[in-house]
Amino acid sequence: MRARILIIKTILYISERITGFLFRVDQLLIHILPAALPPEQLTRLIRNHYDDSYKGLAARLPEAGYTWTLESWEQDVLARQKITSGTILVLGAGVGRESLALTQRGFFVVGLDINRESLCVASQQAAVNGLKPLFAQADFLAIPIGPVRVDYVFMSGIMYSSIPGRHRRQAWLKDLRPCLKEQGLVVLNFLIARELERRTHRLVHRLNRWLTTLPGANETYQLGDTCSQNHFLHAFVNEEEIRSELRDAGATVDHLSWNEGYAVVSWPS
Repeated sequence: MRARILIIKTILYISERITGFLFRVDQLLIHILPAALPPEQLTRLIRNHYDDSYKGLAARLPEAGYTWTLESWEQDVLARQKITSGTILVLGAGVGRESLALTQRGFFVVGLDINRESLCVASQQAAVNGLKPLFAQADFLAIPIGPVRVDYVFMSGIMYSSIPGRHRRQAWLKDLRPCLKEQGLVVLNFLIARELERRTHRLVHRLNRWLTTLPGANETYQLGDTCSQNHFLHAFVNEEEIRSELRDAGATVDHLSWNEGYAVVSWPS
């Protein structure tokens, strides 16, 4: 009996060690993806992530726990910037959380998302609540610009951080300007780096810097690039990094909250 217990304990110990090793290998592979893959493939990862997340959403919505309300920081932005009326373009509308909440406040809302299933849910919820936002399927990285301009662009959910590469983010931000009226504002959410001082992250960063020298790797890789939930994100290492990125894109930073991870920007006349 004792021998049998000893064997079982030994097997469990070995199994735990193997599981722990495989987990560390898996984490390492995830952390080197931002350097190993070119920007186009990194962008594809986030699309695949949301396609999987929204698959069959309509059937499981009652258990999903979605709420159609603004977060506290979004409410603060409306109050601080005195945003009380106008047309708002919501990028990455998803199931319509921001879009429905803003429509309830009297705004005319246009919500864009690349995922059709999420927009179907958003439209259904709008109808149930007697609201009439306009939803359209489109890629936020290639916004279909028409003759009509909007007063505000809202981009929550740290989606700005999902654009790989500083110059790509800046180019995308510049492309927003034709969508806005002269005094228009862009409200964007970004990810903050909180664990870069750890030894593991410093080692991964050194490894990634080496990987960028290999053919086909991501030459735009920078400190703060990571993968979370199997898709790319850039975590800003300090407040000056995000401020300088926005300024160098030609935007004026009207307000920035580093602790809450959002910025309100405009362009000079």
